[in-house]
Amino acid sequence: MKRVRGHHLLCMALFAGHGYDDAFAANMAEVIGALRAGEGFQLVEGPDDICGSCPNALPEGGCALGTGDVARRDRAAFQALGLSPGRRLGWQRAGGLLRALTEEGFAAVCGGCRWAQAGLCSWALLQGRAGEAAASQ
Repeated sequence: MKRVRGHHLLCMALFAGHGYDDAFAANMAEVIGALRAGEGFQLVEGPDDICGSCPNALPEGGCALGTGDVARRDRAAFQALGLSPGRRLGWQRAGGLLRALTEEGFAAVCGGCRWAQAGLCSWALLQGRAGEAAASQ
């Protein structure tokens, strides 16, 4: 069973092959592929299976880009989606929850994120991708 932190639910649904480096992007694609194939996941606080290949991951479990900011995004994602750490989900169920996410909820999680600022994600794009995930399997 994979481990996934709160804000990575949105990142996975919006992932389009871009990342911090090739190793990170390959790991993200592998995790997403496993979930799409039916592997379940558990929501966690702190580093998850995606963070394992992040060049910004610090040895003590933090993030070189801002541990507090990452934790705030996780809390916002849990709140906006009505979830909590420890909950187990599948890809299809996560897609349904993301599809129901409001634009305000998206902004609370992703506002100011480097990927949103670069134009690689948006609430509208999330709605389309989340609909695909909810309909899969």
